[in-house]
Amino acid sequence: MKIKQKVLNIVNSNDYIPLTFDELSSRLNIEKKDKKIFHKIINELQKDKKILLDKNSNIIPITEQKAYPGTIQGSGSDFCYFIPDDENVDDIFIAKKDLNGAIHKDKVLVTITVEKKPNRSPEGKVLQILSRETKKLVGTFDEAKGYGFVILDDKKYGFDVFVQSGNKNGAKNNDKVVVKLIKTPSKNHKNPEGVIVEVLGGKDDPGIDIYSIAKTFKLPYEFPKKVKQQAKEIEQHVDESEKKSRMDFRDLLTVSIDGSDAKDFDDAISITKKGENFVLYVHIADVSHYVKKNTALDKEAFRRGTSVYMLDRVIPMLPVELSNGICSLNPNEDRLCLTIKMEISPTGKTLDYKFYESVINSDYRLIYKNVSDFLEDIDNPYEDEKLTDNLLLMKELYEILSARRKKRGSIDFDFPETKIILDENSKVIDVTKDERRIGNKLIEEFMLITNETVASHFGYLDRPFLYRVHEEPDEEKVNTFKRILSNFGYHLKGKNLYSKDYQRILNELDGKPEKPLLASLLLRSMQKAEYSENPSIHFGLASMFYTHFTSPIRRYPDLFIHRIVKNFINHKPDTNNEKEFMKYIKDIAKQCSATERRAEEAEREAIDMKSAEYMQQHIDEEFEGIISSLTKFGIFVQLDNTIEGLVQFQSMIDDYYVFDEKNYTVYGERTKKSYHIGQKVRVKVINSDKDKRQIDFEFVN
Repeated sequence: MKIKQKVLNIVNSNDYIPLTFDELSSRLNIEKKDKKIFHKIINELQKDKKILLDKNSNIIPITEQKAYPGTIQGSGSDFCYFIPDDENVDDIFIAKKDLNGAIHKDKVLVTITVEKKPNRSPEGKVLQILSRETKKLVGTFDEAKGYGFVILDDKKYGFDVFVQSGNKNGAKNNDKVVVKLIKTPSKNHKNPEGVIVEVLGGKDDPGIDIYSIAKTFKLPYEFPKKVKQQAKEIEQHVDESEKKSRMDFRDLLTVSIDGSDAKDFDDAISITKKGENFVLYVHIADVSHYVKKNTALDKEAFRRGTSVYMLDRVIPMLPVELSNGICSLNPNEDRLCLTIKMEISPTGKTLDYKFYESVINSDYRLIYKNVSDFLEDIDNPYEDEKLTDNLLLMKELYEILSARRKKRGSIDFDFPETKIILDENSKVIDVTKDERRIGNKLIEEFMLITNETVASHFGYLDRPFLYRVHEEPDEEKVNTFKRILSNFGYHLKGKNLYSKDYQRILNELDGKPEKPLLASLLLRSMQKAEYSENPSIHFGLASMFYTHFTSPIRRYPDLFIHRIVKNFINHKPDTNNEKEFMKYIKDIAKQCSATERRAEEAEREAIDMKSAEYMQQHIDEEFEGIISSLTKFGIFVQLDNTIEGLVQFQSMIDDYYVFDEKNYTVYGERTKKSYHIGQKVRVKVINSDKDKRQIDFEFVN
């Protein structure tokens, strides 16, 4: 039998699980010398539309019907959405009867059954489940006589998991558990069946709620033994011989500026003047000196991708011996760094720069609040005159760099963040607005110019590199945003929009009460930034080249970039095989983009959960708020403390309300009473469900 037919027999078999090129060639016992020919056969099958490759390079069969690979996204109701791998294909509505046993997060093949109509998504059905991403789920065990159910934390699955008596494994009523699916949902919609594989603790035990979120998102809580052992073996003092081989910046006045609760300091700043020019030194912890490529530490850091900050705890990318120890730029301790020395003109132009392997000794560990109080003339907590002079110099340079960046069109979002205050038992005490002040902005500005300088250097060298890219906004989302803007009297003109256009709108909104909401909608109209092996623009920053270099303790891309920078400093090649190296960078980009999204979702889930827990204490209380979003089922209202709740149409009993998507208003059919984005309203809290992450309001008067 010919190889081509053997491939088709495998991929079209009923029990086929998608394989990569290497996996399929291994299954067919293709010898190394014949790999090139086999690759040609796979390409021919693609051209003949017999197979296709999904975004993970898995080989997928093509049926007679046009089929799209992608992911199921549940809604918790009688339908799901299909998110295609191909960004040019619209999301597809899938009714429950057409899921064919697929569940939330499954990788599937879908065909369209009803084409797209105005204001309606196309409809489709699942042809084949390619892989089940989720086999272990987290929830609360609800015990009954002789059996039980696990009520899942993630409501997007839309089902509970049945557990027979013999599969409880010691779980008690109201325990938080991990359940493994052993029978998936059937086509007649019966509940799936599972076995409890881990009991996390009682539902109301201190901190178990946040721990459950970590488990839901499969965040690696514990480090493997080999990684722990490697971390313990790392010396916690800098070797004297290593200091001698580096540029010594210990005589410079150097400070780190971070939040009051920070424990890992991976950046520090020094600043001087050279005539009219500023000389800015940005020192970044040399993590790559301690975390060597392909070691257990490195592989675990790659697997995690990023540190995850979940309110009262951190799930770090690196063990504490590194993150809080030898890699942290603690004051009055010698530390190894990569330093970028930049000479910057009074107009903010970078005139010259140089990279160094260095040793520093930070003089002060400063806190954002205190620095902001000093620079905003509120208070001066510092006695060292040289320190205060340096801070004033930093402020001067910050203002120059910020003005230059805004002038070129960089979009400056200034959102207040949600600050959740917990007690020692992880119970929420308060939810407040955590605003970025000048101390925060100053450090952000210095990190931005550092990241741009590094990216531009390697971008113009045209060497293999890892970039942080941000594509232009989606046209459909832009048009929706334009309509909303016009309702407020603002206008974005032209089909081709640039970051300058967005910044102009934000400037016009300065001081207006609707700014936070419209800025939020503007952000939603934009694409998500991600990592890429291909150089491309960063739309939001109006930058030709951008990367992440400044946080190697908590982000793997930065650690990888450090290795490239050190090779450049030492005149070493990054690789002997550029093609393989580019593939390696592509894998890093894909993994780090995925782990970043996972971290953001987990962090947001923790905030939503604790916000709902906080509002449970305020049932029947009234608050002033502002309408933040309108939907087909209700009106979202945001309170001053950033908490958002929903006023459902069914609670608005004075009329029948309709969402006018074109004009982005909600109006009553009889009274013609209308609601719009940015409108100030008064609401009462009528319900708050911590488990569902849902807060319900009703309008007062």
